[in-house]
Amino acid sequence: MLPNPLTIPGLEHGRAEFNDIWLHYVRGGKNLAQPIILLHGFPQSWVMWRLILPDLMERHHVVAVDLRGYGDSAKPAGEQGYDKGTMADDLAALIAHLGLEKPLIVGHDRGARVARRYALDHPARLRGLALLDILPVEYVYDRLSAAEVSERYWHWVFHLVDTLPEQLIAGHEEEYLERFLSRSPGLLARLKADGSWLEYRRCWLQPGAVAASLNDYRATYRQDVPRYRAERKSGRQLTTPTLLLWGNRGNLSNQPVVDIWRQVATDIRGQALAGCGHYLAEEQPDVVAEALLRFAAERFAAS
Repeated sequence: MLPNPLTIPGLEHGRAEFNDIWLHYVRGGKNLAQPIILLHGFPQSWVMWRLILPDLMERHHVVAVDLRGYGDSAKPAGEQGYDKGTMADDLAALIAHLGLEKPLIVGHDRGARVARRYALDHPARLRGLALLDILPVEYVYDRLSAAEVSERYWHWVFHLVDTLPEQLIAGHEEEYLERFLSRSPGLLARLKADGSWLEYRRCWLQPGAVAASLNDYRATYRQDVPRYRAERKSGRQLTTPTLLLWGNRGNLSNQPVVDIWRQVATDIRGQALAGCGHYLAEEQPDVVAEALLRFAAERFAAS
C-alpha cells in the first residue's frame, strides 16, 4: 500500500468562501506571530510542499493554499477571474479570514506569479516574498527567443489557443500531467513511490481542472502581461524584500536571473540550486527549507 502524502502530523484542512468562490487550504504550526503562506505551481496543489511543511511548521504557522482553479479549490468556468490581480485578491481575503498579519509569502511557478502580484497590490500586507523558479512573465513573452520558448515554455503558447488544447488533451489528461512532472529526471518515479502522484492525478482529473489551468495561462497573457508592460513603462517596481531560488537545470538555467529581476524590483537576492530542476521543493526539500527558514528569520526580525 502506498503511503499517504496528506498525513502530516499537526496539519489541518480548511475551506474559506469569498469572491463567489472557495479556496481549500491546509495549515499547521503554532507560531501565529510568524506566518508563512505557500502557493503551488502548475499543474500541482498544496501537496508539492509536503516535504518541507514539517520543518517550516516547527518555527512558523504555515498555510499552503490550493489556488483558484487547482487542487480542491473552486474551478470557475471561463477566463474571467484567473488574472493574477483577482487571484491575489483571493489570497488577501484568505489571509484576512484566517486573521494573519503580514505573512511571508512563498510561491512556486504559477503561485509565484500570484505572489508577485500580491506584493505589488498589497505591499503593506506582507513581510517578504520568495519566488521559486520564475522569471517575470512579461520578460518570458517579450524577451526570450523562439528557440528558448520552444524548449522550455512551449505550453505557454499552446495554452493560449482557444478550444484546441482542451480538444487535444481530452482523453489524454493523465499523459499530459505525466509530461510535466517528468521534466526533472526521476521525479515522476519518486512521486509515484510516495503516493503524491495519485493526489496530483485525482485533482487534475476533476471536472473543470484542465480548463481552469488553461484559462490561468490565457488570463496571464491577455490581462497580466499588458499590465506589467505598462508598469515597466511607468517605472513601477516591486519593493518588497525578495528571495529568488531556482534550479540550475530547470527553466532558468543559463539566465542572469537576479539581473533580470533587478529590472523590476529594488530589493532582490537569490541563488541557484545545484543539480536541481524546476520542482525545487520536491527535488531538494532540505535545501529549500533551509533557505526559506533563513530568509524568514531575517524578515520577521526586521519587522
